[in-house]
Amino acid sequence: MGLLKNTCFNLLAATSMVFTPVLWSEATVAQNIVNHSPSQTNEAVAPDSSISGVFDTSGGSVEVKTVKIFVNDQDVTRNSTITPNFFSYRPTQDLPPGNNKVRVEYQNTNGQQWAVGWNFQVQRPQVALEITSVTHNATNTALGAGSTFLTTINGTPGAKASVMVLDGATMRRLPAQEVSRGVYVANLSLGSTDRINDGVIVGRLERGDKTVYGAASQAVVFNPSAAVTQVSQVETTTTQTTQTNQTQENTLTAAPIIPLRPEFISHNNGDQIDTAGFTLEGKTQPNARVRVVVEQAASSSNILGAIATGVLNSRQLLETTVNADSNGEFTVNVPQPRLLDSGIKYSVTATAEKDGRRDTTTLNLTQK
Repeated sequence: MGLLKNTCFNLLAATSMVFTPVLWSEATVAQNIVNHSPSQTNEAVAPDSSISGVFDTSGGSVEVKTVKIFVNDQDVTRNSTITPNFFSYRPTQDLPPGNNKVRVEYQNTNGQQWAVGWNFQVQRPQVALEITSVTHNATNTALGAGSTFLTTINGTPGAKASVMVLDGATMRRLPAQEVSRGVYVANLSLGSTDRINDGVIVGRLERGDKTVYGAASQAVVFNPSAAVTQVSQVETTTTQTTQTNQTQENTLTAAPIIPLRPEFISHNNGDQIDTAGFTLEGKTQPNARVRVVVEQAASSSNILGAIATGVLNSRQLLETTVNADSNGEFTVNVPQPRLLDSGIKYSVTATAEKDGRRDTTTLNLTQK
């Protein structure tokens, strides 16, 4: 199977991913994968999260034996569950925090090769439960009846949050919601009986068996006769806008995948050479290293000349290694044999290597 150039997808978990086959010619049938997980649009996932996806077989059933799964460039196929419809992998050890990448390669029963890759985020190691700030909107003036009292807690994400309003011996608890990562908001519509002088606002976060508290630096005053103040939850506006933009940009289309296996574009198998020496031109994956070996076999019509020059049997005419350019193209100049005669057979073997992978192709030519 030709190997792959990474192509990353930023997709919702339920969004189909459209593949491009590993072919030099334009594809006539598209094949999809659906419900891949984890998705890049999700929140950061746990380090032991499974990786999975469902094959859409409308473009041809999947050849299970050809499926390869790579996580962070490591082949994890042997530790994966693979069927004609589904693949999954559960890490044998925790995935590293931050960005992780997946690549899946396979072939369908129509002989088409496919590849897809996507990135997802893994949670950083959990820090100790903490509150970094507690703020509210009653810092400069008293809030009157009909006003909205708003408190914001900034702290560790993923906790259960609440706000306590303390006034002497009385305490009122308000539930808080995590409106964006690590930002919790509680609000209260004030009525005619809500009166507090120099109240204390305390934020509370709870996760597992841990609980932490943090107090606002300024007191709060509720006075029913004060002017009405309505406050929008400004803290949530930026977060909501960002999430909307991400949703609009979460679909990308796969680019064509170039096989690692070299393909000669200057000659076809069985071509005749009508020059003294010739130039091979080919293509592979960009920046791959290509080892080219050319062997010659003397023409049966000139046995005496072959004996005299020592090329009666097949012998190596050229061995060289070149680097493909950024477009995957490479060129090799082949010298003329010591005995140039019609009917000489040339056997060309080209092996491309990249990222620890290799693939080989052969070409047979004849001197005219």
